[in-house]
Amino acid sequence: MIHGLVVVNKEKGVSSHALVTSIRRLFKTKKAGHFGTLDPTATGLLLIALGHATRFFDFYVKQNKLYSGLIRFGFATSTYDSEGKPQKAKQGIDLQQINLETLLAGFRGKQMQMPPAFSAKKFKGKPLYTYARRQQEVPINPVEVSIHELTGRVIDHDTLEFRALTSSGTYIRSLAHDLGQKVGVGAYLLELKRERIGSFSLEQAKTLAEIATLAETGSGLQAVIPIESLLDEYPKMIVNQTGRRCICNGMVLKAADVLKIFPAPSTAYFRIFDDEGKLLAIAQKEAKSMSFKPYLVIPESEPGN
Repeated sequence: MIHGLVVVNKEKGVSSHALVTSIRRLFKTKKAGHFGTLDPTATGLLLIALGHATRFFDFYVKQNKLYSGLIRFGFATSTYDSEGKPQKAKQGIDLQQINLETLLAGFRGKQMQMPPAFSAKKFKGKPLYTYARRQQEVPINPVEVSIHELTGRVIDHDTLEFRALTSSGTYIRSLAHDLGQKVGVGAYLLELKRERIGSFSLEQAKTLAEIATLAETGSGLQAVIPIESLLDEYPKMIVNQTGRRCICNGMVLKAADVLKIFPAPSTAYFRIFDDEGKLLAIAQKEAKSMSFKPYLVIPESEPGN
């Protein structure tokens, strides 16, 4: 089985789920999943994990994301994007006449944001869009998000081009909707592209067609970042055979069984390797001792694909 990460440039009109299905088929594996969905109408960066790399979801889903796109003002829609039904008649606006910096500044920083009714956020185990399609009202609670950077440029009288660096869990559709409410005429997300997730950028990504060509010519691994290279923001720790047995059995690793750590530890997590370069686990340093507790252990083997 292949264990690693595929950095994909998603095209418009393709769902994240469908893209995962295609990658799973190309690499002939049953174990694949994405680290943060993109709406079908959106384009850009989608991280798809294969094999044991799917276990890294908690690490990648929390990383900041950079988006760019277009917001159209004049009316709001039911889905907060161009796929939804207009909620009111279009109102005239000239974005050149408003103080754009003041408007955007009000949406920077930490804030409580209401997710769209048409979203994958769950209520009683079902996505909100399930209820919205049935026109069933369910309680939706706001969530705390952070918009670290938000800039914009007026394209024409009712269209704003923007870039936004946000925390995980931020809905850009909600940002567009809220900007429209603030201006007083409504707005919706016209176009969206995800350009970065953590340290991964769109420049690294390959389209599905490019990945398919590599896979069909026997070079599919060129599109996969191996699991040993992931989470390289955490120090790499090499252990001896005793340490290997401890880690693989979920036991606490003692400092005496550590052969080397590099670079110098500065975070709570460590990538644990054996002396042959195999990734064994992600571990955390225990607070009051020079020992390391496994947070996530990579299985030795797994039957089937």
